[in-house]
Amino acid sequence: MSRLELNGRKVEFHPGETLLQLASRHGYAVPTICYHEATGTRGLCRVCAVEVAGQARPVPACATLAQEGMEVRTESDELHTLRRTIYEWTMLATDTSEAPGIEREAALLSTDPARWGRAPQDRLRRVPIRDNPFFLRDYAKCVQCRRCVDACGDGIQGVWALSLAGRSLQSCITTPLELSLPESPCVFCGNCVQVCPTNALKPLAEAALQGGPA
Repeated sequence: MSRLELNGRKVEFHPGETLLQLASRHGYAVPTICYHEATGTRGLCRVCAVEVAGQARPVPACATLAQEGMEVRTESDELHTLRRTIYEWTMLATDTSEAPGIEREAALLSTDPARWGRAPQDRLRRVPIRDNPFFLRDYAKCVQCRRCVDACGDGIQGVWALSLAGRSLQSCITTPLELSLPESPCVFCGNCVQVCPTNALKPLAEAALQGGPA
């Protein structure tokens, strides 16, 4: 096995192991939003960024392979500032009230989204979509992590009924030609619902219990 330095410790790593997997295996909690092992989603949100000696800027731990001789730090003032900013902008533009993972990490970093003023409200104004008998699409809660897109595509199901359209804060998850789900290639397998970290996709029964559209 090869070795690198992780937070000042010499540790061994397996061939093909990412820095996120390595850190987790050695007991270092690195936060993530977009990463999901089943879907292959990685490297988008940058919350898992870590510092590697010799690199000009932090690298995404979920998408960076461990290499012999690396010197890696998973915590620093700069990383805390970066992660705090990402969480603040996410919470400013998106309803994260049903995303306990995001809310928990944001609290640990003492985030204050209001310090950035008022963000464009496009996402928060999106109306929940019920166009099928199985689950609700509430894109006001969507953080554009792409987990659902990748689960529907190459990651798990292979039907590509979901995609990401638009740019920046105008981006949104949609279907081909903005069709309803029953008109799309969707087979209602539920994999997209299972991997969603914010409850933007949820079973209709759960939405009804929470007072949402039934």
